[in-house]
Amino acid sequence: MTASVERDSPSLRFKGRVFWLGPNWVVCSFRLPTSMPIPLEVVAPSNISLETWAFRGMAAQADRQVCLLLLRAHGGAARSALAHGMLLVVATHFHPVAIATDPAEAADGLPLGDRTVMAQAILSAMKPRNVAALADPVTLLAPALREVSVPKEAPEVTLAADPSVACTISGTHVPDYVLFDAEAGLRCIRVATARLSFSPTPSMDLDLEPLWGPETGSPRRTFLVANGRFTTVRLRAAAA
Repeated sequence: MTASVERDSPSLRFKGRVFWLGPNWVVCSFRLPTSMPIPLEVVAPSNISLETWAFRGMAAQADRQVCLLLLRAHGGAARSALAHGMLLVVATHFHPVAIATDPAEAADGLPLGDRTVMAQAILSAMKPRNVAALADPVTLLAPALREVSVPKEAPEVTLAADPSVACTISGTHVPDYVLFDAEAGLRCIRVATARLSFSPTPSMDLDLEPLWGPETGSPRRTFLVANGRFTTVRLRAAAA
């Protein structure tokens, strides 16, 4: 499959690798040019859209610098094109780039470092319009999320008897979503309401509404997502 645009034709062409992250999702990886163009949207084909992106290998000692694109396929024609290899045109803040992709590969072919960077970018991109659809890529990248460290000043979450219904979080930054990671898998939950208290220390009682994922029981790890960011938290069981 080929793609073309009549104006702003791409001035740079790259080879890209594509990895499935579910029936309708792929990560496209290509060498990052020195101009470091920031991806804005997929120009062509029109049945593939850009959900989020990340740069990897920006440290001075890194041996490879790549741009990672999370792409969503809309319909069977888009999935077929990705499966067989295609030309993808992406608008950036600098100039359009064309990426000639190889046939899509299985998710386990994506290097571990790329998986970790992409998993964090996907969590940060969760919004009401895409949170349900992102279940597949988030679940496939769960092992990479488990490698993310807990910050020293991370919020503390006190779990209720049923964590998917309610919990208490220290601080005053209300999350949009809570992601529980347990032996059964990942469960994504929307924050329905938050009641703030400032005595003796700031905290929030959250009412929760499960969106997707199996019942987890007591999670091993928990992530909070809000405003284009996420954080891991410290877990604390409720007092008996």
